[in-house]
Amino acid sequence: MKRKGFAIVSKILSPFGIEGEAKCSIETDIPENITLQKGFYLRKGNRRIYMEVEYIRPHHKSFIIKFKGLDTPEAVKFFKGWFLEVPYEDLVPLKEGEYYWFELIGLKVYTKEGTFVGVVEDIIATGAHDVYVVRGEEKEVLIPSVFAEEIDTQKEVMIINPIEDLL
Repeated sequence: MKRKGFAIVSKILSPFGIEGEAKCSIETDIPENITLQKGFYLRKGNRRIYMEVEYIRPHHKSFIIKFKGLDTPEAVKFFKGWFLEVPYEDLVPLKEGEYYWFELIGLKVYTKEGTFVGVVEDIIATGAHDVYVVRGEEKEVLIPSVFAEEIDTQKEVMIINPIEDLL
């Protein structure tokens, strides 16, 4: 399923140096979602503007990004705290069986037997595996991703095989 919208991949933390560079966080598991971009949509609240990139370089556990037109630390400081977003279609394609979270939010969840469980509302990252937060008609259920047997983003369906008493 191709959704329209934007994915947050970074955030401007602070100016860096005196040439108008920005120190930016990493908000994606796939660094290429930052390094391969020619520009980003900068967003704060309801404001979104497109900024082209001059260059991007890694810096410890962050990135230094030089945006075209931002040539002083003061210019960068204005954007401190703004999110860097890219359209979903510009994200790095994943391997078969891998999904971005935005692709899973909204999926209808059914058991193998066809019982409707609810809709994926959120995902919690844990050390071992992700946990899907599924809102049913009467309650919320936390379902470890290991119980997902089939995910079909085209049909917007997830089939699970839960252990007894999970639901």
